[in-house]
Parts: sequence; C-alpha cells; structure tokens
Amino acid sequence: MNLGKSGWTVFCSETVCEVMLTMPERADFFVRFFCDFASASGMAVDSGQAPAGKPLDDAGVAYNLLIEEIHMFIEYLVMADIKEFYVTELVHAE
Repeated sequence: MNLGKSGWTVFCSETVCEVMLTMPERADFFVRFFCDFASASGMAVDSGQAPAGKPLDDAGVAYNLLIEEIHMFIEYLVMADIKEFYVTELVHAE
C-alpha cells in the first residue's frame, strides 16, 4: 500500500485564475485546498470511486463542488488519462 502522493494535478482555466487573483488574502487557502483536492479526489478516481462533488454528466467527467469555507462553487473536469482535474469555473454560491 502506498500512501504517497497520488500524482494527480489541478489546472485552472484563465477565468478561474482571474477570480482567484481578486482574492489575494485567500491565496494560501486556494493552494492548500487544491493540493488536498487533487490528492483525495485523485485517490478516489484511482480506486474506481467518484471524485468529490456532484456529477454534471452521465459519463462521470464533469462535476461541481461547493467549497463551504469560502461559499464558492467550482466546476471541473476529470481528465483521467493525464491524471488532471481541470477547473473551469469558480463562482460565488448563492
């Protein structure tokens, strides 16, 4: 059993990066959140489970996830062939 890093990464779209740049006080939070998200969700996908969040399609590729600590949603795609989560949206929860 290997409890090391899962090898999964998070890539954010330009739009998501622009939103994050408007919140410099949350920079450390975003780094920690996305590192933890990549590790935990990557291990889930590797073991045949669904990653964090609610599926947006039947193929299990598109998801959304509420980040409760900052009251925002992310939408992301699971790119299992390259072990990457592509974050396409970051919006305030209403």
